[in-house]
Order: sequence, then structure tokens, then C-alpha cells
Amino acid sequence: MMLKQQSVDDHVARFKDEAAAIIEMGFTATKMKVGLGARDDIRLCEAVAEGSGEADFMVDANHCYATPDAFYVGRALEELGAYWFEEPVAPEDLDGYRELRAGLRVNISGGEAEFNRWGWRQILENRGLDIAQPEVCAVGGVSEYLRVLALCHAHFTPVINHVWGSAIAVATNLQLLAAMPALPGGLNPWEPLLEFDTTDNKFRDDLLTEPLNIQGQVKAQSGYVTIPDAPGIGVTPNPDFIAHYELSL
Repeated sequence: MMLKQQSVDDHVARFKDEAAAIIEMGFTATKMKVGLGARDDIRLCEAVAEGSGEADFMVDANHCYATPDAFYVGRALEELGAYWFEEPVAPEDLDGYRELRAGLRVNISGGEAEFNRWGWRQILENRGLDIAQPEVCAVGGVSEYLRVLALCHAHFTPVINHVWGSAIAVATNLQLLAAMPALPGGLNPWEPLLEFDTTDNKFRDDLLTEPLNIQGQVKAQSGYVTIPDAPGIGVTPNPDFIAHYELSL
């Protein structure tokens, strides 16, 4: 959800309506961006919480706050029942993450800006995350991602992959989520979620010879998607689309 340079009053109703529309599509949760300032952000969070109804909603700050404002917004999110508060402070501020996790009831999530297993070890040993969000396209590919996943589970930290970008990224994450071990075990294990951006993106929607059609699947299958079962990651790029956008350097 993106804002133009207008009053927050002009966007409250739109944010509520967009959240309701996403749930109507069949998605099981919504996620919004914040960053206009703590007070204005809370008003928009209230609108999204209302529009989401009984479904979960998450808030992604992209590390736009210092710790005091993160606490201010986080306490509001507790009252609104937010499922997680993503990247509330700078990824390098490990002490801030630990303070927020200890002082707030809302889940603290993050990790998309960490690029290898050694950095992830430091994050996990710091005990600042309730939910880890590794980005396979940033940590060096599937092999390094699997090492990070093992580290997260060794530290008893559930993983919900950060997913954004092309159809290749989405398809890769579908395979990884399907193979993810349950954590914790028992009767009700943690179920992995697929993060999916619903804004327009040609490199997601038009890149493949057979589009993934995530939104159509979610609508038809009550919030679930099918894992592609073709060779490799299950999808084939469209060479004509690639040639159209190719750059000669």
C-alpha cells in the first residue's frame, strides 16, 4: 500500500477497503507498510486492522523507527492484535531488537537484510526475534538458505520466508516452504506461510511460460496454493519476455 503526498485522512478509508479486498480474494492475512511517522502510522494500522476483520494482519516498518517510536507503535499494535511487527528498527540494532522483543507482546520479526549464516548466528544468539524472515535471494541461494533455516530451528525460532520480486523468487520459495520441517512438532506445528505481494509486477506475472496465478489459486483453494511439480523449481521462464527487457551493456 503506497501513499502520495496527501493527508493521512485521505487514505484511512482506502487502506481499510484494500485490506478487506485482500481478505475477500481468499488470502488468510494482510501485511502493510508504515513509515509516515508514528502517530500517522497508527491511524493507518487501525484502518487495516478493521479491514482485515478476523484475519491476521502484519506491519512492516522496513527499519524506519528509532527504538522509542518502535515501542510507541508496537504498544498500539498489541492492542490492535497485530500478528507481527517486522523490522521495527535498523537491522544492525541488535540491542534494540532484544529490548523490543522483551518489552512488547506483539511478535517481532526480521532478517531479510542479513546475507549469510554468520550474521544470522549473531541475530539468533541475540534472542531478538520471535519470527525469522530469511530471504533466499539475498543469502546466496538455496544452499546458504538451508544452513540459515537449520540455524533458526536450532535456536527454536520459527521461519516465515521473506518473499518479494520475480516469479522465480516466488517459485523457489514455494519449493522451500513445502520442504520446511515443522517447528515446533506435536499436534499443532507451525505452518509456513507464503508472503505474496499483490501489487502489479510484470516480472512476477508475465515472466513465466505458464504463470503461477497465485491469486487465482488462493481464491479457488481457500487460501492454499499448489506447489509446481515440473523439473527444477517447477517453472520455465519465457524467453520472449526476457528478450524484451534485456539490456546490452
